[in-house]
Amino acid sequence: MEPVFSVESLGLSNWIDTASRRDANHAHFVTADIPAARQRILELSQGRCRFTIADPGPFIQFREAHAYAGALAIKFLSWNCSGRCETQVLRGAGHHLSLHIPLTGGFEARQGGQSVATNPGQMLVVSAPGAVRRWWEGPCDLLNVMVTRGAAVSAFARLPGGRDLLSAPLALVDLREHATLAMFIETLARDLGRPAPAFLSQSAIPHVERLLLTLLGDALSQAPGAPDSRKTHGVAPYYVLRAEVYLRKRHPEKIRMGEVAAACGVSVRTLHYGFAKFRGHGPADALRDIRLARARRALIDARLTGLKVSEIAALAGFPNASQFSRDYKAHFGESPSATQRAAFG
Repeated sequence: MEPVFSVESLGLSNWIDTASRRDANHAHFVTADIPAARQRILELSQGRCRFTIADPGPFIQFREAHAYAGALAIKFLSWNCSGRCETQVLRGAGHHLSLHIPLTGGFEARQGGQSVATNPGQMLVVSAPGAVRRWWEGPCDLLNVMVTRGAAVSAFARLPGGRDLLSAPLALVDLREHATLAMFIETLARDLGRPAPAFLSQSAIPHVERLLLTLLGDALSQAPGAPDSRKTHGVAPYYVLRAEVYLRKRHPEKIRMGEVAAACGVSVRTLHYGFAKFRGHGPADALRDIRLARARRALIDARLTGLKVSEIAALAGFPNASQFSRDYKAHFGESPSATQRAAFG
């Protein structure tokens, strides 16, 4: 498969050439020493990723450069080695969403009982918790894009079967079939290499993340083996759809399920049965998720509105700020204040 990206098309040479400047928005590291490369990878991954080489042969060079747009990270990793290289990462439940894009050389990855071979022109999406091994032989250039799990949960919640997309291990996306996603990643990388990146403006950062995740969610929902909520649960009946509209419109209010059932013309028992069968959760869970999604958007926009976390919690329908913080962190993997700080840059 022909590559979609290259070091040149992504402007990565510019990252490397200018990273030594104090005003550069990215950093560059290079070494010909295996222990130094291993230590750098540990530092980048906050101790989660271990790098090993079997039968190393000549180890010519390891290069790394990275840049950030808010909490979104792009990392360029390059190994020039004739031996068999391997990385091992232990992912927790709140681990970020990782996109691995080989530029030159391919790799194989394994998580649980699933193995995937990824070549230039493809992108491996790693989202589920658990140990992930990745190995390759010979030179390899890799582009990694990392998005916070909370942002992915919020974006995918609006997609059919979106929750299941984040629990499926090792999804493979053909970037040639998703040209808009590929072009956006290329544009983002090239922009971050410029002296004054447009995507680093405080007003742009939240939208950059949302757009990337929207395009990615669409690609994942079409990927082979993607979960299909319609096949799992069938087409929801009218009263479930009507209840969802009701909950979205009145989510800031104190809502009793008896009121929702009455508005939909069914009993409370039927309402719970319909949500359990066709949505995989109860109506109260649906209401909480709607409130949390609205709160997240408000936290991201707080730079413009000036609202405090407690005020956002109340407006989203959470009268108890402490309970809101617990629910929010359990759902998105980060605190409300962490989301707000990331939006402020």
